[in-house]
Amino acid sequence: MLAEQAKDPDEHDTAAGRLWERMLAVVSKKVGRHCLDTWFRPIVFAGCDDKICTLIVPNDVFRQGLLDNYVDLLQEALVDAAGRSLQLLVSVKPEDASTAAPSLLPVVRASALESAEEQKPWLIERLWSAGAVGIVSGPPKALKTWTALEMAISVATGLPCLATFPVHRSGPVLLYAAEEPMPALHSRLHALARNHALDLDQVDIRVIAADSLRLDRGEDREKLTATVKFHRPVLLILDPLIRLHGLDENQSGPMAELLGYFRSLQRSTGTAIAIIHHSRKHAASSAAPGQSLRGSSDLYAFVDSLVSLERRRDQITLSAEHRSAPGLGPLPLELVSAADPNQTPYLRLRTSLEDDASKHTALPDRILELLAAAAAPVTTDALRSSLQIRKQRVVEALRGLCTEGLIVRAENGYVLSSLLQSG
Repeated sequence: MLAEQAKDPDEHDTAAGRLWERMLAVVSKKVGRHCLDTWFRPIVFAGCDDKICTLIVPNDVFRQGLLDNYVDLLQEALVDAAGRSLQLLVSVKPEDASTAAPSLLPVVRASALESAEEQKPWLIERLWSAGAVGIVSGPPKALKTWTALEMAISVATGLPCLATFPVHRSGPVLLYAAEEPMPALHSRLHALARNHALDLDQVDIRVIAADSLRLDRGEDREKLTATVKFHRPVLLILDPLIRLHGLDENQSGPMAELLGYFRSLQRSTGTAIAIIHHSRKHAASSAAPGQSLRGSSDLYAFVDSLVSLERRRDQITLSAEHRSAPGLGPLPLELVSAADPNQTPYLRLRTSLEDDASKHTALPDRILELLAAAAAPVTTDALRSSLQIRKQRVVEALRGLCTEGLIVRAENGYVLSSLLQSG
């Protein structure tokens, strides 16, 4: 039971303070770090007697948000920490604090702190960081929406994404697809679910059915925020960015403000956010995927995780970059036709991570083969194009081969040392 008002406490009991430490320890196991810092660290534990536990919060807006979203969790933590049922009282800090006892800073026992082993750095291992706000990018017809929907199926079910990347936290997924007709969206999700041996009604994906969503408008922001807080999804997917606003994407000021809203939404809810966005149609082949994003450079600087789809000739590759973890790929990706011609195709990797690792190990030998077959020096970009791998890996392999004396850097590219010696 929740009481609506409480008196400002005059003292803080030490034993009761330990009760709050235990409550925080329980809560920290149920929510992410950002959610804990946003909604629970600002609470001041005001005391506890045989019947009532009193908490003080900064203002009425904070109090209402706490009650709307986390009162059940607080009550559960109170019962767990106290070992019995107590009444929970949440009050707003008085405006005039001159006569009130000083508020204590929130303190947690060291043993209750989240350890490195308890932290889950991934939502989808190697593909999407835990709690990340990021972008799934690529040119038109490069499987961006298919990839985002595959991520949605995996997070909603806990099954590995693309049958390869483990999911570390599963739960509801909230999806807004501005350009996808509902029947087509249903067909895609149905096909992806069947590829995981599931019926779509077993997958907790919830679709926002609004005709439009303009997040450069305060009213629509409030609606989306309220919807996310109500459904409490693990992952929110917004597809595509261009349909979510009427701003000039090349203007850093307005775009930074919009991106700030996404960051604020993630921090207040703990929900990871994946935004589908186009890359430039004629981006330089040597440019990093993030530098190919259409619009302001703030977009690339903003993301925690970036999944990039690139089309080279007839092949599509998937790669990922992360703010705080090593990157992934590129890995060949394809849309596979279903055995039944009446069924929608599904998505899969053409090679496994083990194949990619062996390819990485054999890279120096493959470069030597290409140089041996070339009639003239070969540039780094030409090697990268032939090998279909990241430029950084090619550069590292070339340095190693130069150090070993197997190749030499000429004016127009690289050649085998043996060819120079024989010439």
